[in-house]
Amino acid sequence: MAFAKCFYSLLPLLVIFLAIQPTLSNAQNPEEVINKICRSMEEFGFCNQTFHQNLRSPAATVADLAQITIEQASSNATNTHAFILNLLGETTEPALKNALTECENAYKIVGDSFQRALVSFNNKDYDGMRDAERDTPRAEASCTTTFNTPPNPVNPLDDRNRQMRILIAMAVVTASELTS
Repeated sequence: MAFAKCFYSLLPLLVIFLAIQPTLSNAQNPEEVINKICRSMEEFGFCNQTFHQNLRSPAATVADLAQITIEQASSNATNTHAFILNLLGETTEPALKNALTECENAYKIVGDSFQRALVSFNNKDYDGMRDAERDTPRAEASCTTTFNTPPNPVNPLDDRNRQMRILIAMAVVTASELTS
């Protein structure tokens, strides 16, 4: 009987603890969170380096990491889009021009999506941020696959696509960490 009284008196505390557990992820050691995110990437080193080169504080939160991923993905998409426009102006090969046009459209979508994600992030609308990032993997993949479709022109965006793919994955995983 004493056990039952003790159990029922502690039950509300247990419920409260379990209810606030997800918010404790923001208080985790930043290095542990970075490692957790980067271990799920295709290239741990690129992910880890991106976070560490852009950390503003050794006590970074998951929100700080999300901001890094959005800013880096947005910057990469903008730079790659400009690079594609330059290549489009220089090429006369029809197969390459078609592939680059597909990629130009894809990177416009990716860039616009991350701009919306940044606005949502700045408004602390993390669900909106996550939703804005949702279409980016498919858009980037359309650029990658267009170079695998015959006729297969040489892909001048191979490394840029790889980096963008990793940055998108980092952003999506970090957004999930932030909204869980």
